[in-house]
Amino acid sequence: MADIGTQGAGSAASRQTGMTAPRAAPVSVLARSLGAKFFVLGALVFVLSMPLLAVWGLVQDREANFRHATAEIGRQWGGNQTFAGPLLEVPVTITRPPRGDQDKPTVVNRRFVLAPDSLSFDGTVGTETRKRGIHEAVVYQSALTGRAVFSPPDLTALGETDPITVDWSRARVVAGLSDLKGIESLTLKVDGREVRAIDPGLDEIYNTGFAGFGAPAGLRAPFSGEEQTLTVDLDLKLKGSQEIRFAPVGDDTTVSLTSAWPHPSFSGTFLPQARDVSDSGFKADWRVPKLARAIPHVAFAGGHTFSRYADNAFGVRFYQPIDFYKQVERAVKYGVLFVSMAFLVIFVIEVLSKGRMHLVHYAMTGMMIVVFYTMLLALAEFVGFTAAYALAAGATGTVIAGFVSSLFAGRTWTVVAFGGFVGLYGFLYVVLQLAESALLVGSVTGFVILSILMFATRDVDWSGRKGPVEEAG
Repeated sequence: MADIGTQGAGSAASRQTGMTAPRAAPVSVLARSLGAKFFVLGALVFVLSMPLLAVWGLVQDREANFRHATAEIGRQWGGNQTFAGPLLEVPVTITRPPRGDQDKPTVVNRRFVLAPDSLSFDGTVGTETRKRGIHEAVVYQSALTGRAVFSPPDLTALGETDPITVDWSRARVVAGLSDLKGIESLTLKVDGREVRAIDPGLDEIYNTGFAGFGAPAGLRAPFSGEEQTLTVDLDLKLKGSQEIRFAPVGDDTTVSLTSAWPHPSFSGTFLPQARDVSDSGFKADWRVPKLARAIPHVAFAGGHTFSRYADNAFGVRFYQPIDFYKQVERAVKYGVLFVSMAFLVIFVIEVLSKGRMHLVHYAMTGMMIVVFYTMLLALAEFVGFTAAYALAAGATGTVIAGFVSSLFAGRTWTVVAFGGFVGLYGFLYVVLQLAESALLVGSVTGFVILSILMFATRDVDWSGRKGPVEEAG
């Protein structure tokens, strides 16, 4: 009875003072507006582009570490090799008549280089991988057999009108090579006679980044007869890394290479005329005729000599399929689009379920996608791109889909959340594999998705004006 009396007294007091029980504050139109939230999410995507940019910088840094490691292996084993030669280097004396106040002729000492009429190389290349830390580089050992055939030159092609005296006894066989450390053995024969006095390095007259070697040609008589030829044979065992190239110094140059490496990437100015690539290796044949490269048959030696030949070099790069940094970089470039599509999946669930997901939850979802990219990069360095993508996508996709589905009641949204993110991660992987047609597929897919959403959301209350309004009083 006391309690009832107390309650009655309280009610009476309330009526006497005119007070009412407190009510929840009405939700503003802006807070209910899906349109406003849509644009806020767009701003959030822009903010998340900053950590994505940091991830892109991380990819660049890790790739630089990889390049540095492979370059270090190359410096110790032998780097990319380009072979330019052999050429015949011959000293000449040009006698210029007196000019002006001169009373004596001027004698100028120069050299000219003669290209072979024909040049052929046949070789086999054995490959292996060397590791430095977690990084691998392809190195090779090649066995090359070459032959160059020279004929007497037409010295009028030098463009000199003054008398020229040729010293054939001091003629030398010279060749350019990128890295002399790669030479394991070299046997040089001139007209069947083995030459042992092979000197490393090229004369400073060439002023080039090429290393190389030279040896006396051993010509005891003028090299001028119409029927006369000079044949240079060489057997070269050469080490290198990543790539081997040949300069087409001959008027007619042929090269044939065989290797057990199953992933060749043919590079340079000329592609092979014939090639056979299989899982057991490759065989490739090149032929470069004189007319295919604008290089004179005979010319004065100078700084341009070997660089001119190297600019026309061709060969093969021993491509590594595990070079995944470009794939990760491409994935990060799609980062803003990927975050946008993830937010769109969640936003569609939010609209259809008539539930609500806080902006903080969207931000955490976006950061989880950033973590996906860092996991992808870290795992790819150990297990390769495909396995890394499966692990990173599986882990982050499951967490995001599970988190989203926990915020909306009903199994339907759980299925939609998991299905949406499986499709999203799967679509990104497909686009990354397409390479050449990725832009076309991405553009068409984006067009289809936006077209569907435009018509499907025509009746959505984007402004929030149709929501429940608290009654006054």
